[in-house]
Amino acid sequence: MFTKKSHQDVKKSTVKIQDSKKDSTTRLKHLKIVLEHYDIDEAKNYFENNFSHVYFILYDNFILAENNLRQKELPFHLVHKAGREELEGALSLLEKVLCLLPELIGKRWQLHSLTRIFSKLLHTGNSQKLRAEAIRYFLLWYQALGENAPPEVNRMFASLVPGLPDSCLPPLGSPFKPKVFDVVTNISQGSGDFKMEDILQHPNFSTTQDNAKKVVVEQTSTGIMGKLANVSASIFHDTNALNPVQSVDIQPLLPASANEKAADNETKFFFETLLESMTASVTKIQWKDRSHAKAMRSFAFLLERFKMYYIPIICPQMNHNNSLYKPNLELPVHHTILEDDFVLCRVALIRWVAGYAHFMKKPGGSDGQPSSITSTGSHAQSANHTQNSTQHEEETSFTVGHTPESTRASVFDSASITPHPSLESGSSGAYEELNAEQVARDVLCCSSRDHVDFTIEVLRQAFLLPFSQAATIRRVITLYKDWIQMNVAEIPPFLMENTFEQQVGHTGSEPLAPPRRLRNDSYLGAIGRDNVMVRAGMQNVLQVFMTQAAHVFVGGAGSGAGSAALLGEHTDTCKRVLNIYRYMVMHVPMNDNSWEQLLLVLLQITSLVLTKVPPKRKQETLGTCLAPALFQTLIVTWIKANLNVAVKPELWQSFMELLTRLTHWEDLIKEWAKTMETLTRVLARHVYSLELSEVGGAGEGRRRGRVVPQPQPRPPTRRAPLTHAADTRTPGKSPRASTESGARKEPHARRPLARARSDPHLARRATPPPTQTTDDTKETINHKPRRWFSLDSLRQSSQQGERDSASGSRSPSPAPSSGVECSSIKDSPLQIELVSDAGLDWSESDVGDASAAGGAGVGVVLGGTARGWLPAVAVVLWRRMLAALGDPNALPDPAAHHHFFTYLVHLNATLLKISANQTLNGNTEIHVPFNLVAGWCLEAEALPSSHRAGKLLALRLLCEATQAQGPGAPSSCNNRLHLAHLHLYQRALHHGLTGEDRSVVDVLVAAAAPRYVWLAADGYSLLLLDFVHAATVVLNSADMAPSCPRTAAVTFLGSLLSLPDGLMNAPMLQPYPHQYNTVSCPDLKEHVLNIVVRVCRREGAAAARCAGACALAAHIAYVLAARETCERLPAYVTCLLHMLMMKNKTIAKFVSDAVLMLADYTDRIVEMYPGLVETIIKWICVCLADIAGNSGRDAVKPLAGSLLLSLAEFAVRCGPNILLRERDGEHSLLLLIFEVLHAVMTGGNGTDIEGLTVTIDEDFDPNIQLDNLGPKTSPSSSIDVKLWAQTIMSQLVLCVGHWPLWGGWGLSSRVGEAHDSALGGELDAAVLRAPHVQLLRLAEGTLASLVLLPDPAGPAAPAAPGLMASDRIVRVLLRDITGKACWDASPLYYDPTVALSEDLQTLPLPKTIDDPRENTLSSLPPPLPPDLLPDYKNSPPDKHQLDHILAYIGHTSPEVTGGRRLDAAGPSPLPPGAEDELVCALVAHRNAERAYLANRESTEEWVESESGSGGGGGGGGAFACGAQLAAQLGVLSPARRTHAQLLRRSESLLRELRNLDAQRCRETHKVAVIYVSKGQETRNEILSNRCGSPAYEAFLAALAWEVELESHVGFSGGLRGGGGGGVSAPYLATPTIEALFHVATRMPADTPDAILNKTRHLGNDEVHVVWSEHWRPYKRDTLPTQFCDVLIVLYPLPGGLLRCTVSRKPDVVVFGPLWEECVIRARCGAALVRAAAFSGGRAVRATMPLYQHACSERARDLDSLSRQYTQPVPFETFVARLRDPLPPIAPVAPERTSGRLANALLDHGSWSSSESQSVSPRPSKRLVGGFKRPPALQPAPAAALHAPHLPRR
Repeated sequence: MFTKKSHQDVKKSTVKIQDSKKDSTTRLKHLKIVLEHYDIDEAKNYFENNFSHVYFILYDNFILAENNLRQKELPFHLVHKAGREELEGALSLLEKVLCLLPELIGKRWQLHSLTRIFSKLLHTGNSQKLRAEAIRYFLLWYQALGENAPPEVNRMFASLVPGLPDSCLPPLGSPFKPKVFDVVTNISQGSGDFKMEDILQHPNFSTTQDNAKKVVVEQTSTGIMGKLANVSASIFHDTNALNPVQSVDIQPLLPASANEKAADNETKFFFETLLESMTASVTKIQWKDRSHAKAMRSFAFLLERFKMYYIPIICPQMNHNNSLYKPNLELPVHHTILEDDFVLCRVALIRWVAGYAHFMKKPGGSDGQPSSITSTGSHAQSANHTQNSTQHEEETSFTVGHTPESTRASVFDSASITPHPSLESGSSGAYEELNAEQVARDVLCCSSRDHVDFTIEVLRQAFLLPFSQAATIRRVITLYKDWIQMNVAEIPPFLMENTFEQQVGHTGSEPLAPPRRLRNDSYLGAIGRDNVMVRAGMQNVLQVFMTQAAHVFVGGAGSGAGSAALLGEHTDTCKRVLNIYRYMVMHVPMNDNSWEQLLLVLLQITSLVLTKVPPKRKQETLGTCLAPALFQTLIVTWIKANLNVAVKPELWQSFMELLTRLTHWEDLIKEWAKTMETLTRVLARHVYSLELSEVGGAGEGRRRGRVVPQPQPRPPTRRAPLTHAADTRTPGKSPRASTESGARKEPHARRPLARARSDPHLARRATPPPTQTTDDTKETINHKPRRWFSLDSLRQSSQQGERDSASGSRSPSPAPSSGVECSSIKDSPLQIELVSDAGLDWSESDVGDASAAGGAGVGVVLGGTARGWLPAVAVVLWRRMLAALGDPNALPDPAAHHHFFTYLVHLNATLLKISANQTLNGNTEIHVPFNLVAGWCLEAEALPSSHRAGKLLALRLLCEATQAQGPGAPSSCNNRLHLAHLHLYQRALHHGLTGEDRSVVDVLVAAAAPRYVWLAADGYSLLLLDFVHAATVVLNSADMAPSCPRTAAVTFLGSLLSLPDGLMNAPMLQPYPHQYNTVSCPDLKEHVLNIVVRVCRREGAAAARCAGACALAAHIAYVLAARETCERLPAYVTCLLHMLMMKNKTIAKFVSDAVLMLADYTDRIVEMYPGLVETIIKWICVCLADIAGNSGRDAVKPLAGSLLLSLAEFAVRCGPNILLRERDGEHSLLLLIFEVLHAVMTGGNGTDIEGLTVTIDEDFDPNIQLDNLGPKTSPSSSIDVKLWAQTIMSQLVLCVGHWPLWGGWGLSSRVGEAHDSALGGELDAAVLRAPHVQLLRLAEGTLASLVLLPDPAGPAAPAAPGLMASDRIVRVLLRDITGKACWDASPLYYDPTVALSEDLQTLPLPKTIDDPRENTLSSLPPPLPPDLLPDYKNSPPDKHQLDHILAYIGHTSPEVTGGRRLDAAGPSPLPPGAEDELVCALVAHRNAERAYLANRESTEEWVESESGSGGGGGGGGAFACGAQLAAQLGVLSPARRTHAQLLRRSESLLRELRNLDAQRCRETHKVAVIYVSKGQETRNEILSNRCGSPAYEAFLAALAWEVELESHVGFSGGLRGGGGGGVSAPYLATPTIEALFHVATRMPADTPDAILNKTRHLGNDEVHVVWSEHWRPYKRDTLPTQFCDVLIVLYPLPGGLLRCTVSRKPDVVVFGPLWEECVIRARCGAALVRAAAFSGGRAVRATMPLYQHACSERARDLDSLSRQYTQPVPFETFVARLRDPLPPIAPVAPERTSGRLANALLDHGSWSSSESQSVSPRPSKRLVGGFKRPPALQPAPAAALHAPHLPRR
């Protein structure tokens, strides 16, 4: 049922069609059946053979349908439905006739009949749908008629769109004279012309001579026109041949129904229908010549008629004279855009043309993304072409975007270009598959120049549209964007370069780009060689676009200007155009004309968009919205143009005049500042070989803004351009006049700067040539310049493509987006730092000498041919852009003036950074031009008060630029301009410092005062009084704002105190403005000291107060170091002590560090200022007592620790005589110290300690108003204040002399239990089995070892008559928190054999014992000599000998007296009545003893019992002497019983003891000391120094003691003798500190490994002290390390001065006694630097989490050891073990082998030496007492007195 009818049915239908008896409806039905079974060719052949029958069926059915539609008898809906069906059938047949019989219709077949039909179909009364279908049918008929269309038909075509004026209609009766247009020249012209012979030969015509005579043939210039006078009637269906069609009224066929929705805008609807039908109808007609060229001619015919009738009405601004091939580059002017009646039609036309001109890529296909072209404009070099290409291919090849000036090759290959599908088969006989879209595209863009010009001109109309149609404007902008970026599937031919014209006009200066083949042979055969003439080239397209698109900037919006929506659309459109401009600048190669036109366009639109007076409210005009983007685009385009082409001087003048005129725009100054920032980076890179990295940021804080030197060698320098940049101006003159003159005058006469060997692209680095030696880089200007070159010249074409991409750009900014779809101006960033697209056109081999090369190595801006960045180019553009805005002092807007100088200050800071990092090393020809803007700054002094903000910045800039170079800089750096304006600079300082304007005073003090003293410029002493006056004004003001330079003022005053006294007698200017009277001021220092003291007492700013404390402490240190007498020095010290009471604990800690530094001069304070040291100690105790209760708070701990260290240092250094001295009934200092330390240890209230009071001056203010010491950071680790107090108390007990024979700084003894015995000297398992060694725990945290040893010196001589010395000693080793102490004790005993040989005398008894009070000690015994031992012989019977005994002990053992008499009577602790009662009780006890003695039975028992006791400790066991000493020390007393315990003996105990002995018991520091000689800047140069200057060596000598590392036993700081640490190093030790200095000059530097080892030692130190004699500032990253948290740099100055700078990481809090910038005397510099280094080390450790101080670690280990190894035993066992260390039971079971092995591994390296040391390290001298030994050794009594010997160290 779905099969077609058989062949027989088709034949039947064919017969019925030709049967005239059938009605037309039946015949039409059979005709449809036939057409269903015929293909196109068969249908065309059938229609040609039966055209008469076919047309009759058509016409008759049409008339029938018309009649049926007009019947009124039947209901309307029935008539309408039937008539529509009949009409649709007739129209379907009409379409078939028009499509299948074009050749016959083209001969005017049925012309009048069809005219009548179309008149009815196109009637305005018909429905819009029918009229739209009629337009499509009419266009089929019209293009079939072609040139044979009569005027009536032309008029019908012109009236297809309703609503247009009649002026577009051609007049009736006039012969049609079509406009001559250029069709495609390679298509035959014969197939479409009308020939009379063809119509005469048709069968319907009679061939007789009569009929032929009725035809009048007229030959015209446009073709053959035939006028039929008499033709056959069958053609027109009328018998009247002379009047074939009668005139009747035309009525509508099918009016619009009620429910049909009509179009809103009928004109727009039918105009769009006309445009769509023009394209769609081209391929529907079935010509015999069914080729693409024939379709193009048909469409070209319709297009020409459309241009003739519709374009003048739709596009009244169409200019037919505009041509892409001869561009009209007239700049746009302001014009108003009004919306006319046909703007919607114009929009439709533009979109229609843009749709066919846009060669879009097919989404999802292989060409969905560009293969060799990206949206960012990256270009790659084409592949190599075959050399055997035919001549035809070479002639038809083209290069996209190729210009004679560019070396970039075309980037499109045949694989990436899709040819026209209809042209692939060429001119073969097979029919082509036509594509209507391709036909329209080829006509509009490829056929002829006239059509290309029409396309471009229609696109131009988009830029003239009102901004209510912004979407259409954006559509055209997108089209141009894809053309320019080559983001298309096919390249429009007019974008291609005309290779023939290039070859004809080529001068031979550059080779052409290699030819490219983009089309196949079939396409070339179809289009032909003549199509090359359509090519206009990319440069023409760029120029046309940049000119035409400028209309969007200057076109006003008319009455809608106030609409915010329209303004937004306008702004968005302009930004999209600017994005394309930016892309062209950055990525598209342009020739000279294109660059010049772009510059002119930007100048024009900038001058027109931006008014002279900016609006008050932003975002209300186009100028305010576009100002930043316009200025940035203009400035960057100008710079890029100068890198590629030579810009005319007239353009430069216009550019600078425009910028000068628009300086009132704030956005201009902002963009200018950004541009200068980028140009400065370029200048640093290409001239100074430095890379200024930007943020941030980043990364780590201190790396932000760092300067990275280029690794390439430094280029040979040429003085000419930069010398001109620095010397062409005078100080008081604006630089504008001299900016441009020097760059243009005789560009070839100047020797250019050679380019540095630095690749400006960090992502890719080509292999550099062999590095030249240093001698090559030190050539002078008279030598022949070497062949330096840029790596840009070595890059291949593929690298050129990468360079323009985002990944290859130097700047990290994103690549420009592929389009204008986004309105953000950030989508197309401008990167000035990129070299030009062409790169450099010269290389080292091509250049040679610059003069001989003819400017090949000279940039285009200087008249050469080299493109891109060169050193001279960077200098010229930097100088020109610096002066582009003119004289800033002429800016009328104060805000703009302020903004301008704000950037100049930033620019000067960048230049300072460049200068500080410039690696000269002997080559000082290239210097940084600091003073280019000095004239502007000096002129700004005379500005009115309205420009105050800018004036202040100008003065700041003047000071910073003048003081840019430090003392000792090479003469070339201190250029003549600097010296020439010095007197004007000092004049400005004098006027500003003494003036009444406080803001000027503040700026000058902040910018000039801190550096003024140490810079010591010529005549600097003249202004000392001015600066003192200004500092006084600043400090006396109540302004506590952060901007007030109070700290700078105090810093200057402190530096002034260090100047020589003789300088104060020099003449100085009196501080009066506009007066120049001089006076000497010898008492200036006293005046300054008064100011500094007042600052310390009452200053409200924290930083200024710290700076004042630093200045006062430095002055005190110098006075003490020089031993000068200063009456006010105690007052200065008291002022510092007052500051310890500051409520701001950071300031108090800073001052405490300064007070700690003064402890180094304790001996001189005691000597020269008696009583001052007691005052210092008392003040420290008062401060500690005040914070004792809050010492556990984190904010107080640093202050408490510093105060404790200061107290310990002063207490130990002043000695026991001062500490134990009692005055006026007050407690001694030692007791006061112990009470305060006890209060700190317990956390109690120390303010109630008796005698702890000081007088606080009323003038002292402990509060501050401004805390500007930096961010507050809580310490990561804090000290244990209570433990520190306990440690210091133990040290004082040890150091002051409470333990015998203290001396020296060796706090920790190195003597062990195994020394001086047969145990071998090692603390190993043999000690556990030794019977003469006892291990005890005396208290918590205190371990004791008692060792019984034979006296190595033998028995001593008798110490006194009647006393004997033993031949054994008991060694006591005491381990506690302060370290390990050791001393030897020898027993003294009385010889009883001598007493037995004498008769005993009976003591007389008292007569009565009833009243004890009557028998009192009424009289003292007679005095005995102090060296006589009191005994019973010389003792009175009833008198005691205690005083004599004490006097005897004090005489024989003076070390225990503490400097006082032991027998001196002290105050009685008992009240008067209680003392009498106590005396009576003692007398009664004596009487009772005597009564007992009188009544006893025998007197021999005691002799027998006592005679058995050994005299030398030999009786009672092997450890009897040790037990007796322990008993005498109170170990067995009940009070000590709970604390004294035995220790469990084990090998792990010995291991713990060894680890404990290896620990340091004091705070340790290691500080790096680095020496920098003159001219040294690199790490290797600095670390290669083996010695320093005499001043440096003197500083080291004063810094610490020089020790030999080989024999040094103290803290070594990681250095080992004989290794990489050198032979010696400075070392320092105090009771609280051990420090070793890693001096770079003491370490070997012979080999690279030695330098590496030195770098490791120095780099691991937290504090670096640098002695720099180089004039450049020392950089922190000179020695790369992650440490160096504190950097102290010393710069020696003339006159014995030192400039000190202290820099610290942000998390390190401020510390003393050095301030961040100060000048001190070299005589006290070592003490100040040493104290600052130690304080800085503590501040750094406070930031380390989990850091443990030495005492905390030792206390923890002691506590762990005591708890783990204490052996609690009963008292009886304890006593027995005390006499016999080894238990009577079996020895301790040995530990497992694995445990011994583990213990041995843990102990490895913890002991000092592997050699056995049996003799303890002892002093060379031994203190011998006054006792004498008897000749024979006899046993000593049990009760013996132990005399101390020298402690063993």
